[in-house]
Amino acid sequence: MSIYSDNKTIINEQQDERTPLLPTKTCCSSSNNSYCCSSKNGSNDRKGKQCASNGNDDYCHLANQPWKYKAVALTCALFLAVGSHFAAHTLGAMKNTVKQEFGISNAQYGVLQSSVSIVNTILPVLGGIFLDAFGTVSGSIVTTLLITFGNVLVAASTSNASLSTMIVGRILYGIGSGTVVIVQETILSQWFKGRSLAGVVALMMTVSRLSSFLAQATVVPIANFTGWYGYGFWFSAFLCVFSLVINLIYIMLMRTIISGTCQQGAQVVRRKKSFSWNKLLYLPHSFWLIATMEFLLGGAWGCFLHINSEFVKFRFGYDNTHAAATASVAQVAPIFLMPILGVCVDRFGRRTWMTLASGLSFVASLLLLGFTYANPLIGMFLFSVSLALGPVGLVSSVPVILPLSLVGTGMGLIKSSTNIGASLFDIATGFLQDAAENQGYGHVIDFFIGIGVLAVIAGLTLCVLDYTMYGSILDRSAQEAKRLEALENKIETSAAQEKLWANWIYGGLYIFLAALSWIMFFKFVLVY
Repeated sequence: MSIYSDNKTIINEQQDERTPLLPTKTCCSSSNNSYCCSSKNGSNDRKGKQCASNGNDDYCHLANQPWKYKAVALTCALFLAVGSHFAAHTLGAMKNTVKQEFGISNAQYGVLQSSVSIVNTILPVLGGIFLDAFGTVSGSIVTTLLITFGNVLVAASTSNASLSTMIVGRILYGIGSGTVVIVQETILSQWFKGRSLAGVVALMMTVSRLSSFLAQATVVPIANFTGWYGYGFWFSAFLCVFSLVINLIYIMLMRTIISGTCQQGAQVVRRKKSFSWNKLLYLPHSFWLIATMEFLLGGAWGCFLHINSEFVKFRFGYDNTHAAATASVAQVAPIFLMPILGVCVDRFGRRTWMTLASGLSFVASLLLLGFTYANPLIGMFLFSVSLALGPVGLVSSVPVILPLSLVGTGMGLIKSSTNIGASLFDIATGFLQDAAENQGYGHVIDFFIGIGVLAVIAGLTLCVLDYTMYGSILDRSAQEAKRLEALENKIETSAAQEKLWANWIYGGLYIFLAALSWIMFFKFVLVY
């Protein structure tokens, strides 16, 4: 029997699927006559009025700034992580060259790649706490400095083929890259609200994926044009410096606005928020299924994108430039589809269908690439469809099944699960390739197909569970949720209704996998 019977079920207007991924804060009423913010001319007009009594003046103030300020903030937020996303796929495009120049095995290359994701097995949660405690100004400075310095070390390591220097640089870069997306989302949530927030978050994801696509498509031509592979890494480091400059521009904008209007807004960097571990016991079964799919698909996506360039070279006999260009197609579809899919989720729902289709397209792409000689562009594009469907369906499900008090924690666990999977899969695929005859990719493709099949099973389980236990809450459209609000009494219907002692088991498995990823990483670091 569904726990969401027709006469009791309703989506709370603060917690339904129309609630943005990053919860907005509404400004307080004008019952208090003192306002912390004013319009440009100093008068308390309708747009400038914001009440400080509820402690949300920083959000209200930025969300009601003129568009000339919002445009600068949006531009800064979009380009804040360009260098980070470009650097994420530079090493993958140069895998064959790096192995030859550094004289390393595939397992050692797996350690290089996992050195980024390993630190992000815990940082997404800690990064959110850091931003809550110190604000986006301090948080953005720390993250962009780490990203820049780390990639400068990576580029410098190419001069003397120092594997230890590259690993240290990748770890520093990983620490920063694990938090920079959270910084972006936090900045956007402060400046935009309602439907405009959903739009700019989709735009942010599109720009990020475009940066990743350009990395795979251009880094090898840059190396060929300049005559040295190291220049590809130095170009990546230059883009990280560019992102740091963009960050400094944003900080100057913030100082200008705060000093000119709202002095109390500066106190946001000192404000701390409480956290209770007891909240984790309220996570529903469906959340852990979503986390499982993120572990499987999210980890597999990232791992495959780290090796697909060399795979195309070995499997289809392409040269480095042709292979990198073909591999970059694996990131094409999200650039165009993600904004459209966001609108489709709002209008039609069907999140479980989207996640299941992502798993199926992932398996289909690997079957095409691994067992046929069809043009690899077809398989890569099909992979990119999975890469577009999955994140939209999975990430947008979290604020639907969780109350707002758990969304931040849930998102941190989801991102952490993705990186745990990526860390384990990077090392596992390197080991499988080294163990294979002629270091081929046959076992690696079989491994990915197995991961995809498990993801499809998890997706089917989520569909059944959502229908039988949660009243198809994940498949509702925004219009349907609004209709239910008008008919019912607005009783809270997030999936997190009561404590589940099964969360001790789920949490134990999560901790085990996180610990395993660290053990495997250090084992290979010490061995090699």
